[in-house]
Amino acid sequence: MKLGPAALRGVPRRTPAVERPAPSSDGAGLEAVWPRRFELDAVRAILGEEADQVLCDVLASRVNAPLWSLADRGGRKWRPAVSRLAFLVSGGTPPAPAAICQVAELLHTGSLIVDDIQDGASERRGGPVVHAIYGVPTALNAANAAYFRALELLRHTLPDETRLRALDMLAEELFAAHLGQALDLALGSRLRRVAIPSAHYLVLARAKTGALVRIAARLGAIAADADGETEAALGAWASELGVAYQIRNDLDDLASGMHDVAACRPTYPLLLVLEQDGPAAATLRDHLGRPAPTAGESGALRALFAREQVAERAGAAVAWAMGRALDAVRSLPAVESRAGLERITRELAGDATCA
Repeated sequence: MKLGPAALRGVPRRTPAVERPAPSSDGAGLEAVWPRRFELDAVRAILGEEADQVLCDVLASRVNAPLWSLADRGGRKWRPAVSRLAFLVSGGTPPAPAAICQVAELLHTGSLIVDDIQDGASERRGGPVVHAIYGVPTALNAANAAYFRALELLRHTLPDETRLRALDMLAEELFAAHLGQALDLALGSRLRRVAIPSAHYLVLARAKTGALVRIAARLGAIAADADGETEAALGAWASELGVAYQIRNDLDDLASGMHDVAACRPTYPLLLVLEQDGPAAATLRDHLGRPAPTAGESGALRALFAREQVAERAGAAVAWAMGRALDAVRSLPAVESRAGLERITRELAGDATCA
């Protein structure tokens, strides 16, 4: 993976300090970067002395609350652990900075709100989507505020020598993420007309899903003032983990209800069938974008996927991406935090051998 200028600056490669068990930097959770309400002094510093508690109440209900309505429902929240481990494997002195470790999770939460608006979704994490509760304008504004909050956090949290490097990286990766989202939206609209190669999916997944993993990993490295080689290795690891994680999610959807078929999404399992442009592809195209399949239709589609060996072929792609991710991370010093990144790789890729 090619990394931009932010990945190339740095100091000579550092050897990680001897590690000892350290408190988890993500223990404070998302509130370290996105409180339930902004304090009056903080609001006045941005909006002026005329701001008062009434306006703080408004902001709490229309900016803070929409994100918490989603964050409070759970989610795996593994990105803070990636930042913490990347910080440690890069030679940072523990504990890792709590706010920095939550930046990627904050961005992820905001991106889910935007994704649901763009996809016309109705449910997320077992409840109504945020824009169904607060309306599209408020939900979209709150999600965008989360993106800019991340920039503000980097400006005020990192020292001079790493601040610009982190901001450069974030601009690079957020742009990549939005290009990936554009591909996701555009390719989905073409599935019923054009045979899209599964190789295009790898580009999409490295951009859309991989970007937030790269932000988590590269930000941890930058906070530790890592050299460019270390940051690049973590970025390559994150890109391939993004691919493995996304394909695994796609397979889970096929097993749980085939929502991606109804939504006409360019997922890896679907592209494996559609790129051949034969009878199986024609049958699948007939179901794309239609209401959720009936039990009989689901059974027929499952039989089609079984004949095409979709689960086996997609599983091989997961294993391939996971292997590339592990190769990248194993170029780093063999310390406890590297072993933690290897465990995360196996867990997210669905490796049953991982404890």
